[in-house]
Amino acid sequence: MSKSPEIKVAEQLTNLMDDHWFNPTIFGRYLAEQPLYTIDRVMEMIASVISEQAKTYQLHKTKGETTEGLLLANELNECIKAYQEHTVISNLKLPKPTVYNVKPKEETKRIQFGWREDKDPFQ
Repeated sequence: MSKSPEIKVAEQLTNLMDDHWFNPTIFGRYLAEQPLYTIDRVMEMIASVISEQAKTYQLHKTKGETTEGLLLANELNECIKAYQEHTVISNLKLPKPTVYNVKPKEETKRIQFGWREDKDPFQ
């Protein structure tokens, strides 16, 4: 089965990022210096990555495990959702805002040992 060009480039990029000498700033600057149409596609890609990483953040947050990158992705995703509420975006295909179904942590009932009075014993 043949891989799409997008998958091939994504695989190459992830392999490059594993290299200690990979400089994401140079990569970002190069992408930022493209024609306007290309910039729109780059921003669609970035918004998609942010959206997916925000979902990952929500999953890991409940387990108490996260990274600064996931935290940033979650915050940027919230900004994108807020922007979409007030602005009609016609040229970009941004991910649809998702509602996270994260279960809150169950509160554990504290077991107290020993004798305890609920009222003041001196009354």
